[in-house]
Amino acid sequence: MAVRKWSVSIDEELAHKVEERLGGRGLSGFVARAIDHELERDVLANYLDELDEEFGPLPAGLVESYDELWP
Repeated sequence: MAVRKWSVSIDEELAHKVEERLGGRGLSGFVARAIDHELERDVLANYLDELDEEFGPLPAGLVESYDELWP
């Protein structure tokens, strides 16, 4: 698989949290998975927006009423 090297800037506090979790290894894989995850979330958010446009938003309180039923 071809790879591309990027240079990115990260807030110092966030960088520290990542380094605490990963140590000095696996950063590229971690970042790649995080990007992939965010792209999936964007696709899902767009789909939910399309559903709202087609069928209208959920009635107020519906999600909360189902949350109360969930153990």
